[in-house]
Amino acid sequence: MSSVYFAISAWREILARIFTGFEEQDNVTPTWLVNPATNRRLKLDKLYPQVGVAVRFVGLTAKGQGRQSDWEAMENEQRDQTRIELCRQNGVQLATLDPADEMLKQMDALLSVLARASRTLAQGPQPTKYKAEWMPALAAARDRAEKLRSLIAKNPEQMLANLAEGWRDREAGSALELRSPEPAAARNQPRAEPLLLAPSLRVRHLKLGDGVVTRIDGAGDEAQVYILFDGAGDERRFQANLIYDKLELIPS
Repeated sequence: MSSVYFAISAWREILARIFTGFEEQDNVTPTWLVNPATNRRLKLDKLYPQVGVAVRFVGLTAKGQGRQSDWEAMENEQRDQTRIELCRQNGVQLATLDPADEMLKQMDALLSVLARASRTLAQGPQPTKYKAEWMPALAAARDRAEKLRSLIAKNPEQMLANLAEGWRDREAGSALELRSPEPAAARNQPRAEPLLLAPSLRVRHLKLGDGVVTRIDGAGDEAQVYILFDGAGDERRFQANLIYDKLELIPS
């Protein structure tokens, strides 16, 4: 896996974790996003329309496999400035992220965009009921972003690897169904349904608190489940049949 693809995968995982529960539109060209210099529509890599946030990856070739030439970078920078201004005029805050640049610097830029989106939503014309639903959701997204930034700051290289691996598992769609190893009648608090785990799902451990499933190796009772707990710098590994009654899913 190339270093650039590795970084892109990590960023896709970051966005998936931050914007969990939001509508996500990929590779969109809104009707209002038209470059006046060329009269052609511009693209957004991701759009979260409910809260007016968009993402554009910059500094890469169209296929995402390498760096741009200086001339291409200059042209793209001009288009990016036009894109940012058009987004602003239409109530959308745009984060331009360079996956090959320093991750903490990019996280700070994303946090600034989320803060602006919160102010824009609070001051916008949306109904009170709409704001009551989406302002807390946006605040929770900012909180997740801040926690991720803190984890990245502690160990950037390891977190980059963990995040890229998490995206790989997410794309693979691997999942693990945990069932009670003993009859439900013998348990104090039986779970009526099996617990379905998959990478990126938020979980709560009885003793260790909240975290996210980063990957699952193997299948059945002896599968290895990796969980990154909030505030921790390292993943914890568990054997599936030993954590059945210690985990519950956190609703998104």
